[in-house]
Amino acid sequence: MEDVINKVAQVRRTLDSLFFKFTDEVTAALTAVLIRENFILIGPPGTAKTMLVASISKLLKAKWFYRLLTKFTEVEEVIGPIDVVELLKGNVRRIYTNSIVEADFALLDEIFNASSAILNTMLTILNERVIYDGGQIIPVKTWTVFGATNRIPDEEELQALYDRFPLRVYTKYAEPDETEQLIKAGLRLRRDFDKLSPLMTMDEVKKLHDYIQNYVYENTDTAIKHISPILASYLDHVVISNRTRVKVPLYVVAYLTTLGIKPSDIDAATIRAATLKVLKYLVKDREDLAEYESFLAAHMPGSLSVLYDMLNEIKALIANNALSIAKEKLREAYELLDKSLADPVTYRFFQVEMAEVKSTLEMLKSQL
Repeated sequence: MEDVINKVAQVRRTLDSLFFKFTDEVTAALTAVLIRENFILIGPPGTAKTMLVASISKLLKAKWFYRLLTKFTEVEEVIGPIDVVELLKGNVRRIYTNSIVEADFALLDEIFNASSAILNTMLTILNERVIYDGGQIIPVKTWTVFGATNRIPDEEELQALYDRFPLRVYTKYAEPDETEQLIKAGLRLRRDFDKLSPLMTMDEVKKLHDYIQNYVYENTDTAIKHISPILASYLDHVVISNRTRVKVPLYVVAYLTTLGIKPSDIDAATIRAATLKVLKYLVKDREDLAEYESFLAAHMPGSLSVLYDMLNEIKALIANNALSIAKEKLREAYELLDKSLADPVTYRFFQVEMAEVKSTLEMLKSQL
């Protein structure tokens, strides 16, 4: 099993190297795959959402299905057309080849623009992995359904569908000053995409899925002990359904697995750190995302949460022209940052946050 865990970690590293500032998208998508969960990317067009699913499919040797949905899209375009030959014989049968029914992964672009007929069909696929077709119950092979949208639905009738995508990441355009890096990364992706070869198989994904479930069931008390207090505190800020809360331990272990963390290396500190990171993927809207950032700043391990408070204090001191005190606080902040960098758990899980803190410290230093 350790060999397979190493493989999925290699898949994550490969994807992370191909896409520009897509760490959350990559890690959340693979977390969804390992636990056979539905996953949605929310953001404007042209942010590489389709390319991400295509790349995952190639690296996992998976068959994938893509459809851009509109109100004019027919059900047959998703689940397959009626077999005309059989129809002439008086039999109503459908050709499922090359449809969502026979795919390992499915990407449904602009899913909330679909017709009510497709939305009703999608609910049974997302919930039960079946379709009800002419009185028959047809199993759907699709392992993970990826959704993509540029909006969160306001319509009440779409909320049930949205809730069936419990893992969510918001994509966005690169900043203007990141254009050079973006172009370099984008050209590299275009060049390397056709050369991508499988690093693991769907059979290995399924073995990992079984391992994750068994690990959680065998270590339920430990997982609940460390996850529940963080989750309960988070619920004061963000609403999460009961259905999703129950699966958070599975998400946490799947997340750790994507990082290549083996069972022997999972301890209380890694569980708590992973829980904090996974909570970001459970937000409902952008307002929740802001709540998450505040929650993370207050609950990060070690000295990191203290550092965030110190940054605000230093900013206030500079604004009030208390420069000598600000310099002393800045020195203390750098010492705390060095301690955080030296802590293996903090460094492993919060490199992005520490880089942001360091950048802010450098900016404040230039003002003194």
